Amino acid sequence: MTFVITIAQRKGGAGKTTLAAHLSAELAGRGHTVSAIDLDEQRSFTAWAHRRRKQAGAAAVALDEETRFSLGYRLSKLKGRADFVVVDTPPSTCRTVEGAMRAADLILAPMQLSPLDLDASLPTARMIGASLRPGLFVVNRAPPRARIADIIRSKMIESRLPVAKSDIGGRAIFAESLATGLTAGEADPSGAGAREIERLADQVIDLAGARIAARPA
Repeated sequence: MTFVITIAQRKGGAGKTTLAAHLSAELAGRGHTVSAIDLDEQRSFTAWAHRRRKQAGAAAVALDEETRFSLGYRLSKLKGRADFVVVDTPPSTCRTVEGAMRAADLILAPMQLSPLDLDASLPTARMIGASLRPGLFVVNRAPPRARIADIIRSKMIESRLPVAKSDIGGRAIFAESLATGLTAGEADPSGAGAREIERLADQVIDLAGARIAARPA
C-alpha cells in the first residue's frame, strides 16, 4: 500500500518545500521507497530533487514529473510502487490544493508561531476539515524561547488545531542543506535539526501504521 502525504499551507513562506524535502529524504533514508510530486509553479521541490540526484550516496527520492496529467492519474501510477508519496502544493486555497488534500492519507501544514501566521492558517484548517482527511500542523522555524510562542501555542489549542509532536527549529542549516540537494540531517547528522525531522518522521510512520511495511535501510 502507498501512503500519500500532502504538504499544504495557504500562507506563503511557511516552509512547505523545506518540510517536504526533509521528510521525503528521512523516509527514504529509512529504507522506504519515496516518490515526490511538485504541484507548486515555483518548482522548488523539483529543483531540490534534481540537485539530490547528483549527491552520491544520498537516499533516492524519485521525482514524478508527468505534469501534463492529473494528480489522480499520477498517484494511480505510483500506488503500489512507492511506500510514500509526498506532494508539495502552492500557497493557495485553489482547486489544485483541495484536490491534493482529498487525495492524501495525511495532510501536513507548516506554521510559524506568530499571530499573522495563525490567522492565515485558519483557512488551511478549514480546508483540512472539509477534505475529511487527518491533518497535523507542524510548528516551523520555532524560536528557542519566546513568550509569543507560548501564546500562539495556547491559541492553537483553543482553535483545536492538531499539532505535530515535534517542532522544527529556526536553523539556517535547513535552507543551506537544500541548496545542495541534501537535508539538515545529512549535512549535520548529530545536529538538533536531524533529531527534529527524525521525530516528525516517527509520528508520520506511526500514523501510516500497518499500511507501510518497514524495510531495512
